[in-house]
Amino acid sequence: MRTSSMAAAFLASSLAFFAGVCGIARAAEPMAAPAGAESSTSGAPPAPAPAAGGEAQTLAAKASARERPLLSGWFVAPTFATTSFNGKISASPGMRGGIYLDRQFAIGLTASGILNDDTILKDNEVRNVGGYGGVLLQYVLRSNEVVHASVESTVGAGRWCTEIRDGDDDDAGRGDGKEGCIGKNFFVFEPAVNVEVNLARHVRLTAGGGYRFAVAGNGSGPSSRDMDGFVGRAGLLFGSF
Repeated sequence: MRTSSMAAAFLASSLAFFAGVCGIARAAEPMAAPAGAESSTSGAPPAPAPAAGGEAQTLAAKASARERPLLSGWFVAPTFATTSFNGKISASPGMRGGIYLDRQFAIGLTASGILNDDTILKDNEVRNVGGYGGVLLQYVLRSNEVVHASVESTVGAGRWCTEIRDGDDDDAGRGDGKEGCIGKNFFVFEPAVNVEVNLARHVRLTAGGGYRFAVAGNGSGPSSRDMDGFVGRAGLLFGSF
């Protein structure tokens, strides 16, 4: 019951964080001038407004005006991160993908592995390895600009395996019949801030940092506090933006 209530609290916190960021970003956008507010003393015609719904500017080309639909694109991104986990600097390769709504909101899924100096990956021995994933909610600020920012949060779960067994007797003579991942599950809430660069029409570079909050369940492995940690992540976004 405790882990269920913590998971619900994580989900509520993520939605509140996401809604708050979106509200702040919208409040910071400049308000449009009234239609009749042109200067009466100046005879020059008003300057054309920038194309808010146009194509994104990239390092190779500037934006052009074009109407944008609600479902405005999609993305898939291989990523690599370094993170603190169980008191060690760990590698965290991953993958994420999703869809864009109105070029501002992104909804998708993420998956990341966790490997460190204690990880053993052999044919007959696998120890200290894990991973986590979940639902990605993201808000992109001024995505048409060559360099822009995004804020995101991931809510999900993972599992850490102190050992992976095949059920047979091992070298230590343990014939307890246990097999699979021997470890513990954990819930995750991970907010982050990113900087993105439009390299080309269908390619973006992204880099950012965040913090992983975890609640560990029962079993062998690190505690909740040991699973908490900073995350620095970079990757390439491929898709239609």
